[in-house]
Amino acid sequence: MEVRVLSRNNIRDEILHLMRVEIKTKKIHSLPVGFYDTVRKILDEYESEKKKALENRDIETYLSTNKDENTLKNDFRWFLQKRWEKLAAYAPYDVDQETLSVLSNPEKAAILEFKAVYSKYLAQFLGGEQ
Repeated sequence: MEVRVLSRNNIRDEILHLMRVEIKTKKIHSLPVGFYDTVRKILDEYESEKKKALENRDIETYLSTNKDENTLKNDFRWFLQKRWEKLAAYAPYDVDQETLSVLSNPEKAAILEFKAVYSKYLAQFLGGEQ
């Protein structure tokens, strides 16, 4: 597996790449190591920079940083929506170890939770339970 170092300079390109992968393939692929943590860290950096810019009354830096932060948030939101749609689509089926192995811990918990909800409602519909 290729190890990619994610940074503020390339995170947006990486998210756009991952979005294309999510759209083009049915299989769930692994994400770069620490992907979610890196996105969170970069968003925290933006917040810190905006705060510092406000303290220094540097409106130009504040606006630029805010724009970059919003772009990252929007791209990430769109990526996450596609990713979690795929997780939800897998949930009704038996999720094999290979699939689970490529998921982050929150994704594993989510797919298993989706599966439990699906199974509950399936049992209600098939068994006539209310």
